[in-house]
Amino acid sequence: MATGTGRGEALSIWFFVGALTLVYGIVLLPYGAWEWFGHHEAHTVLNNLHPTFWWGLLLTVFGGFYTIRFRPRAGGSNKV
Repeated sequence: MATGTGRGEALSIWFFVGALTLVYGIVLLPYGAWEWFGHHEAHTVLNNLHPTFWWGLLLTVFGGFYTIRFRPRAGGSNKV
């Protein structure tokens, strides 16, 4: 783990990976829902599978899990 501010704090890289994945999911999920439920899909071969919505949902779930699991805790360590 990388050291934080030099005061003995440690932040896990997985917290930042989870936060970034969560942000991507939060961006893709409403856009995918808008495409699917508003009938604004692109004319591609597999548009009936609604990949933007499902990838947004998947990234939101995984990003939320990693962000919560590896969040910095006050007075504790982030040991895996």
